[in-house]
Amino acid sequence: MKRLRIQDQITQNLTPSLAVFLVALPLCLGIAHASGVPILAGLLSGIVGGLIVGALSNSQVSVSGPAAGLTAIVLAGLQKLGAFEALLMATVMAGVIQVLMGFFKLGVVVKFIPSAVIKGMLASIGLILIVKQFPHLIGYDIEEMGVEEFSATANDLNEPLANGEVGQILPEHNTWTTLIEALSRFKLGALLIGLSAFVTIVIWEKRLGKKWPMIPSSLIAVTIGVILHLVFEAWVPDFALAGHHLVQLPVLSSPLDLLSQFQSPDWSSGLQFNVMITAVTIAIVASAESLLSLDAADRLDPQGRRADPNRELIAQGVGNTLAGILGGIPVTTVVVRTSVNVSAGAKSKASAILHGLWLLLAVLFFAKFLNLIPIAALAAVLVYTGFKLSNPAQFKSMYQKGIEQLVPFLVTITVVLFTDLLKGVAAGVITAGIFILRSSYKHSAFNISYLGRTKRIVLGEDASFLQKARLEEVLKEIPAGSTVEIDGSKSSHIDTDVIDVIERFKQEASQRGVQVVTGGIQEFKDHEELSCSMDAEYRELLANNHAWREEKLKEDSQFFSRLSEGQTPHFLVIGCSDSRVPIETVTKADPGNIFSHRNIANIVSLTDINLLSVLQYSVEVLNVRHIVVLGHYGCGGVRAALGHRSLGLIDNWISNIKFTVMHHQEELSRIIDATEYERRVIELHVHEQVQNLHKTSIVQNAIKKFGFPNLHGWVYDINSGKIKDLELDLQTNQKMVPIFRFD
Repeated sequence: MKRLRIQDQITQNLTPSLAVFLVALPLCLGIAHASGVPILAGLLSGIVGGLIVGALSNSQVSVSGPAAGLTAIVLAGLQKLGAFEALLMATVMAGVIQVLMGFFKLGVVVKFIPSAVIKGMLASIGLILIVKQFPHLIGYDIEEMGVEEFSATANDLNEPLANGEVGQILPEHNTWTTLIEALSRFKLGALLIGLSAFVTIVIWEKRLGKKWPMIPSSLIAVTIGVILHLVFEAWVPDFALAGHHLVQLPVLSSPLDLLSQFQSPDWSSGLQFNVMITAVTIAIVASAESLLSLDAADRLDPQGRRADPNRELIAQGVGNTLAGILGGIPVTTVVVRTSVNVSAGAKSKASAILHGLWLLLAVLFFAKFLNLIPIAALAAVLVYTGFKLSNPAQFKSMYQKGIEQLVPFLVTITVVLFTDLLKGVAAGVITAGIFILRSSYKHSAFNISYLGRTKRIVLGEDASFLQKARLEEVLKEIPAGSTVEIDGSKSSHIDTDVIDVIERFKQEASQRGVQVVTGGIQEFKDHEELSCSMDAEYRELLANNHAWREEKLKEDSQFFSRLSEGQTPHFLVIGCSDSRVPIETVTKADPGNIFSHRNIANIVSLTDINLLSVLQYSVEVLNVRHIVVLGHYGCGGVRAALGHRSLGLIDNWISNIKFTVMHHQEELSRIIDATEYERRVIELHVHEQVQNLHKTSIVQNAIKKFGFPNLHGWVYDINSGKIKDLELDLQTNQKMVPIFRFD
């Protein structure tokens, strides 16, 4: 991709950076106040988050700065350590820890957060913006601008209001009490400014913004807010806004005064246990929130760009180290400012860097001008951003994806709304994990095939402990006298828990007469034992032949001599390859009486050269008088055809059976019992194959010449050993469908 010049980068990202700056300014101030630290500490962190983290990160749209999610951590750390300078030392150490985490590639952990949880986090942030910023939009500024938690502490409250300026404050102050109070304690001037700004954003986004896409709606909304504030102040005093309803940026007498505001860390406190614990806590929480917000930023990026989470950890670590050195509070990647950045049309990370520059210039030179901005106008920007993040279409989409996506999504939203971001994400991950375990148990990551009395279990690529319970259940259900094949050749990893399950089953299997064969599993070296067993089976088969030969010669010394003179069978039997249907055995036929052909599911395919060759030889050379299609109940080929699971090459062969089902759908639809349904399909399938025989010129020509062979359809019942004659009447050429008749 061609890199843009610095000038082009600035041009494309100028107005989005201003939009982010206007929102970041009061948030930095509010978060600093809620954290119990000097106001300028929040601004310094905002500047570092923009200039330093923005430059080092490779995320093109994310914005970093002080985060509401860390206020409780910072406040608790400040109380535990007793001095702001010790907290700064903990922040420096937390930054170093984050850099090390990035170098050791620990950022990959965010990839394990389920998509439904990330989407729930974004939607919950949107809802928080709506419910938290709406009171500000109508002029009830009891809470500081950056508060996101459900319950508000004393530090979260705006001091003039909390001290009784607007009357009695409820003792249990939270999101819902704030909304209730706001409806009766709003300021009409702020309400007019907030609504005007909100309507301006909506109109600009829907209509005018298409004509001037380079101008973000938020910038227009804030400008209108400032104009209305000045109009009210000059001509409508009753609507004029007091100081705490406006941005309150500290005014420096000169730029050099900023240097005097810097506070340095207490370097000597670095070895104190409490400082180290606080540093680790800040590093873990800040990293978690940054990585989650980074994933959310990637999803918001309209160009679909993906940032490196390990590089993000390093960038955040450097930022926190520098913030601690300069006297700032911890920084993270933050969703709210990122959302505003994307919404304003940011093209690259130049927007985040520029917003840091504007914060620096604002502190140095433009404090008086920026203090004219009404909080209500900024709240309108955030409320609109909230509506975009919590779009109802997203709720509908998650509903359509099913309960396994919807429930973690809703749990994340609910817990975030009533607690905070990290607790909500943790609850969502736990809920998603429960569904994953449930799904793993119900839909095991291994395939099971039933091959008569043999059950084949093919383990998946990752045979983890999640499949342990289901595998135990499957093995427990295997009946005595069966053979079990466990194939691990497709597995790149087999968990020791799975190995233990197989090992215990093998030990128990011999007592139940179950033969276990394992393949592709390095832990089991039973090939030698299996080889001996196979050799014994083979030798037994040859020995049985010898015994049978001796028995026949004892009965008739000329038996084999007569057989060698040739064959004159009267029957051709086209049967299934199933080993349980030996035609000579079930009919007590002697060798030489039956000419046979077998294939899977006794299919007569008019394109099968093998079968047609057998048919021609038996009819034209051997002159068989009867041709029997022999099916059997419980046919595996028919069961496979009635299922919907792909089995590979055989799918094409058994498709003939599916056509039988399709042709007889009307009759079959009236059969409710599954067993009876399958038995009737088998009978109809045999009937169709007999008809296929009658369609051949080989059979028709023979019948025309000699009056035979006769065609029959039989079904063998494995459970009873009885053959059922379907008594089909297809003997005359006159009953043939005309298109298949050969004259």
